[in-house]
Amino acid sequence: MAPNDGDRPASVDLHGTDSTHLASLRRWAAGLLSDLGEPHREDVLLVLTEIAQNAYQHGGGARWLRLTRLPEPCEVRIDVEDNSVVPPRIRPPGGTAFGGRGLHLVDTLTTAWGSREDAPSNGKTVWARVGCELSHQEACRR
Repeated sequence: MAPNDGDRPASVDLHGTDSTHLASLRRWAAGLLSDLGEPHREDVLLVLTEIAQNAYQHGGGARWLRLTRLPEPCEVRIDVEDNSVVPPRIRPPGGTAFGGRGLHLVDTLTTAWGSREDAPSNGKTVWARVGCELSHQEACRR
């Protein structure tokens, strides 16, 4: 996904992968977004990791990851398809259990996020839009 690709997504087929592939997904996305300001890129990578991890852990496995760069507004859209029709939900905070905080991060770092069911394939897509802070918008346009 080159900086001038507009709203054309870059995608990775995740069929047959598991959560051990998260580091390689982050490297792939970081390479595509290398010209973004570091804070924006790191937010995108964190959100991508959380959504993909949820697909592996709660969604019956991930199918596809798509990144779409939108220059106006300065934003990166993340879409992760999985094998479950159950929508993600934010768990109440607190407790000492490992996990359960990922969607709180997603909710904090995104301008919007949600999911849509794909009934014909018996799955869903979880999507998120990570906006660019005003101080980093110039890097989004390069």
